[in-house]
Amino acid sequence: MMGENIEAMKKRELLRSQIDSISLSSLMDEKFETVDPEMGLTDVVAKMRAKDLHEMPVTEDGKKLIGVISYRSIIRRKNLVIGTKVRSAMDLPPDIAPDTMITKVAEQFLSTGYRQMPVLKGNRIVGIISRSDIASIIPKIKDLKTIKVQNIMTRQVQTAQEDEPVKNAVETMRKLDIRTLPVVDVEGRLTGIIGIRDIVNYNWNGGRRETKGEISGEKNPVEVKVGSLANAAVVTIAPDATLNDAVKLMSTKKVSALPVLEKDKVVGIVTLYDMVELVASFGQRDMVYMQITGLEEEDRFSLDVMEREIQNGLAKVARITRPQLFTLHVAKHHNSGNRSKYSLSARLFTANGAFIASSVDWSLIKATVDLMNVFDAKVMDMKEERLDKKKRSRREP
Repeated sequence: MMGENIEAMKKRELLRSQIDSISLSSLMDEKFETVDPEMGLTDVVAKMRAKDLHEMPVTEDGKKLIGVISYRSIIRRKNLVIGTKVRSAMDLPPDIAPDTMITKVAEQFLSTGYRQMPVLKGNRIVGIISRSDIASIIPKIKDLKTIKVQNIMTRQVQTAQEDEPVKNAVETMRKLDIRTLPVVDVEGRLTGIIGIRDIVNYNWNGGRRETKGEISGEKNPVEVKVGSLANAAVVTIAPDATLNDAVKLMSTKKVSALPVLEKDKVVGIVTLYDMVELVASFGQRDMVYMQITGLEEEDRFSLDVMEREIQNGLAKVARITRPQLFTLHVAKHHNSGNRSKYSLSARLFTANGAFIASSVDWSLIKATVDLMNVFDAKVMDMKEERLDKKKRSRREP
């Protein structure tokens, strides 16, 4: 396996070089929209909707950056009412320069959750880079564009029911740190798709004079059903399609997520985030890039133990293949009584490919240990499969 690992590492290094040889300046859009910090959120949402944008730079003169306003920042904050100014809801974006390497930019997309980010010279905006710009390099690189959708898609797909309240879908998005949910009927058949943009647009419609209080509906419940806001013209893809197919379909249809259908059943979902995650996995670093999201404040005391168990698991994996990038999301399900159940979903990129695993347990630490054991078993299966393939090739004339 040592020779095979060396070859895999050489291949990854070649791919990293191909990715980072692409100039960020050649991908970014030099024409961009901005908003004033004193603009009202209702007007901003209308502008974002009209321009089909999820984030917009906040500037005082059209160039000097002071922050970014996004659907995510709006929906994340509580008690936002009609009349709230942009300045009260904006965030500070990462510092990205025109000469920043593509793999590093991809990492920034993972850590911030943004879909578009400003590119700066000093504190002046010179362009906008988006997730779709990062994904657009995949069709240009042979070893990336031929990867099957099923190899990077999320298999445990969270869906929303047509007849459930929109506030439930918002809560699911918050817990899972996602922005899009496939919508299904009572029999589990795909009928549409709903995103944060659909929900924010409804709640901040300038024609609606009443405040919605918290968008989650906790203050003034939003009893509108998911089905009434969902987009019925959902674009799907097959699991054996290539990433080249997926990127082109997303670009043509102007969507960021594709439910994956097999025999009319939703078996996964592939998103621009998954594409960016793949690109980020090729970044040059001394240590494994690791990111944990979704932990609630009261569970952060477990973070040190979780990280230790993850590192122990990655050390086992490293005996067979080199770990490159590890991302984990924690969802906490509050049940009656004093106990809560934890659902963990993670993705591990290695020198020999990507692995996806999940676990559920009442104990956060036990769920983490189980998760890493799943990865260990999957990597061992990969090793055995490769050995069997070599043996078969030697026996063949």
